Amino acid sequence: MLALMSSVVSLGIPMLTHGADARRTSAAAHFMAGRFRLARQRAVMTGRNVAVVFDEVGGEMGWRVCEDLDRDGVSRADIAGGTDSCEGPVQPVSYRFSRVRIGFAPGVPSPDGVVGASPLRFGVARMAVFSPSGTASSGTVALLGPSDAQFVVRVAGVTGRIRVLQFDSGQRLWFE
Repeated sequence: MLALMSSVVSLGIPMLTHGADARRTSAAAHFMAGRFRLARQRAVMTGRNVAVVFDEVGGEMGWRVCEDLDRDGVSRADIAGGTDSCEGPVQPVSYRFSRVRIGFAPGVPSPDGVVGASPLRFGVARMAVFSPSGTASSGTVALLGPSDAQFVVRVAGVTGRIRVLQFDSGQRLWFE
């Protein structure tokens, strides 16, 4: 009887761990989508461009929100010079969501069907910029959990719409 119970428990623990990792990765994706939505709202309310800027910190990719104070667009030069203001230092995703990072699992295609695509696609400046009219620079950020739970957050340029997609590894499809 004890052997049967230990077998059942040993089979159930990996499933529970995978479920917790998937929930953590989902929470990270929805958190990032929320950062994008807040940046868009702030741009509309203040009449200034607001960007979610991605940079490497401590060996992983992180983010911060920056605002265009001189009304010439958010730029890396203005951020470095202090002209465009940022809300604190770059924060890796794993700071809030343990072991979740920006990336794709090996062999997982982007929502566009490209295997090996960059997990961060917001142009060479690596920033999602939201304008006072509600539009945005379009792009995608992929979030990967420790047990290969895979999500992406997509920003549509003209509408500024923000969507979270999850990858179903069984069907090999992305869904909302």
